[in-house]
Amino acid sequence: MRFLIIVACLILSFSAVSVAFADKDQIAALEAGARSEPQKRRGLEIRVVGGGWGDARPEEIETVLNSVATILLEHFPGRRLNPILVAHSDEYPIILYKKGPGNEYRVYLSAKDQHWPRYAYEFAHELSHILSNYDHHAYSKRTTYNQWFEETLSEVASLYALRRLASVWEVSPPHPHRAAYAREFERYAERFLGEQHRRLPPSTSLARWFEQNENELRDNPYLRCHNELVANLLLPLFEEYPAFWEAIGYLRLGAAGGDFREYMHAWRANAPEHHKDLIRYVMALFGILEGGKGTGTASLEAREAGHPGKPHHREASQGGLAGSTSR
Repeated sequence: MRFLIIVACLILSFSAVSVAFADKDQIAALEAGARSEPQKRRGLEIRVVGGGWGDARPEEIETVLNSVATILLEHFPGRRLNPILVAHSDEYPIILYKKGPGNEYRVYLSAKDQHWPRYAYEFAHELSHILSNYDHHAYSKRTTYNQWFEETLSEVASLYALRRLASVWEVSPPHPHRAAYAREFERYAERFLGEQHRRLPPSTSLARWFEQNENELRDNPYLRCHNELVANLLLPLFEEYPAFWEAIGYLRLGAAGGDFREYMHAWRANAPEHHKDLIRYVMALFGILEGGKGTGTASLEAREAGHPGKPHHREASQGGLAGSTSR
């Protein structure tokens, strides 16, 4: 059974690659958009360019993407991003390392027509990569050793954005007729939250599971079955402490490479003081506190310590979503 699960994860992982190259026509569409006169708007500039969107108009897509950006960026005070150019891909969602001619981020989404939840899901994933400094140490093989964690966080961002959009659009939609779409965002998230493979095996802690699967994660950061399981467990933390999103902006600031323990210790060292307790809590969940490897007791000790990073797990902790953004 374990062999079948691993094979399924490997097959699914091909659609989950988030940083890749695109063909010349796609790049041309992005660069053409970069050369056009940008629409002036406050805050982050997101421009949908090129064709392939089906019956969805670019301005409609931009409305959804801007809503996603507003939800995530509210937790990054003072963070300023270069414009983001968004084009359609017939393959899978990706963000390129290579910037546009005006230093724009270049994102591709596979969503099309008026499937608004899918646009939100895919874009939140790619925006999370930007916010977690995906382009630091670009092209370094050693960087990929811990990339699975960033893929997982991006997947958490997708779920978080969908659920927040459901709440926000219900009471304050960008246009009155958009309020009806709020329930669609919620249903799209719930579709994934109930999937069985996103749950830990019975009587297994995340620390124990991680100890058993760390080598696979290190070798292939795009194992969706694994990423989605971990994302399921982290989602309640970000929902209860949404200001913690700012902490992902302190990933990848150290040297490339190292094992997951070094990576997490570097994250905690680089983060502001007000985020250190929650990062420590995450480390406890994985059993990698200063005392060494954990077997599940670390997370319990972290909760009993009563530090500010103690989350109260809600219903969402029983399910999860994040995997491939091409869903």
